Amino acid sequence: MLIECNRFLIDSNLLIYFADETDSEKHSKVIDWFESLRNDIFLSTQNIREFANVCLSRKLLDEKEIVEFIDVFSARFIVLQDNFIDVKVAIELCKNVPGLFWDANIAAVMIRNKIDYIYTENVKDFKKLGIKAINPLK
Repeated sequence: MLIECNRFLIDSNLLIYFADETDSEKHSKVIDWFESLRNDIFLSTQNIREFANVCLSRKLLDEKEIVEFIDVFSARFIVLQDNFIDVKVAIELCKNVPGLFWDANIAAVMIRNKIDYIYTENVKDFKKLGIKAINPLK
């Protein structure tokens, strides 16, 4: 499903599918989807940290490749910095949905920056936080 959004953020899981060819079907879908993007596209610094952590911990890429992908992402997308106010908002957002702090931190960055949607495979958790979420792989 692809909905035209004015401002949207891409979640870490899609960055991982972009870089990792293990699941060739998802990798191909994400590559095609990324190539079709035309609007303002945002990432948070947390998305980049999560991407690096997953790639390192699962040994999906070596350190040099991870840095190269981070350079590609930061050149292609608008990277939003999180701050201590976002942490406070995240605490408030996840008080009724325990275990979602890291997603709530991304949601807080989105709210502060007036981002309309997040594209993610993790639709249900972001919806619990009140964020409009779309899975572009479906």
